[in-house]
Amino acid sequence: MKIPVQKIGLLVILVSSACASAMQAKVRFIKFPDRDAETLGEIDKLSVNITCSRISRLSNIPELYDIHMGYEMPAQNAFEAVPRLGAAAVDLRKWSNVIGVSLPANPDDASCFSVTVTAEGRGDGVSVVTHKWTGRELGF
Repeated sequence: MKIPVQKIGLLVILVSSACASAMQAKVRFIKFPDRDAETLGEIDKLSVNITCSRISRLSNIPELYDIHMGYEMPAQNAFEAVPRLGAAAVDLRKWSNVIGVSLPANPDDASCFSVTVTAEGRGDGVSVVTHKWTGRELGF
């Protein structure tokens, strides 16, 4: 049986696009509990550590924050944000849905996957307040 060249090309395109979409990782954005926003006040430092995955998207980063990203070790992606000016700091609600994390598709990576976030805020304006969240508290 002979298959026309045009149909073979179409078949190749369909198979390759199906494989590409299967390989795309699902992304979930970090969501912070609203109850913690008032306690922390304006955020002076936000640190995110992701093990066995990576930050794959950033969306609507609050203005005037310096962002540092990198790898602490091969399996751990790190993110840190600090305001350039003290007056530029925003509350925690502005950081919800900003940092997108790829969910691991590989079972080995899924077994060690974790997301940990630490925030330092101004609290009542007098003392520094620190809070730490992991996994389910962030929507994972």
